[in-house]
Amino acid sequence: MPAWASDLPQPAPPLAPVIASGPSFSITSYLWATAIDGKSATFPPLPAADIHLRFRDVLKELNGAMMASAEMRIDRWGFLVDGQFSQVTSGGNLPGPFFSALKLRSQSTIVQGSALYRVYEDAAVSLDLGGGVRFWNLNNKLEVLPGLANLRIDHRDSEIWADPILGARLGIKLGGPWSVTVAGDVGGFGVGSHLTWQGLGSVNYAWSESLTLKAGYRALHVDYRRGGFSYDVTQHGPAVAATYRF
Repeated sequence: MPAWASDLPQPAPPLAPVIASGPSFSITSYLWATAIDGKSATFPPLPAADIHLRFRDVLKELNGAMMASAEMRIDRWGFLVDGQFSQVTSGGNLPGPFFSALKLRSQSTIVQGSALYRVYEDAAVSLDLGGGVRFWNLNNKLEVLPGLANLRIDHRDSEIWADPILGARLGIKLGGPWSVTVAGDVGGFGVGSHLTWQGLGSVNYAWSESLTLKAGYRALHVDYRRGGFSYDVTQHGPAVAATYRF
């Protein structure tokens, strides 16, 4: 799961004096089965196109993906980094003899850095509040392959921006090895995108003191516009994760 959904440390009395201790670390590897819905115009002046892709549609054209997050905790503070990269390639044949085929490669990189402060904690519930920055990099390449015209067309378009975000994370212990995490953030505010938000929830099972397994659902939205470029898209779907703490 993303960094907002990292494991909870051992409970402490609510707002009790903190005894300084060394930092603790956790690393999470996760798989997110995303569907994609929205509208995008990534090759201006071409008009915006509606996007409605189920996960199996995305998987058919997926070339590769990497997703991971890490958290360092020092007393009541948590410092988090979450990143994901994916590349999708699609294409098809073109009508007429002059061009043979079209190929579109889309790369997406999202990196989020956040700081959280634990404002409340007891034996069953904890609440973190904080903020950070989410960085986006969309890189698209369009190739029109030659036919009888012996003419090849290559076009690239790339957009990079950063969104400030404010977020919260709620952890609830259910008893035994089970717990629930609910988290979300909102941002953009016109600094980078017009609006971005994220929401997620997971059920967690502590396999051991070091390893926790998680399953849940995540949604991530962004509405970015600049000139003729627009990207108003929501990614959403189930996710599974494993967190190792050391």
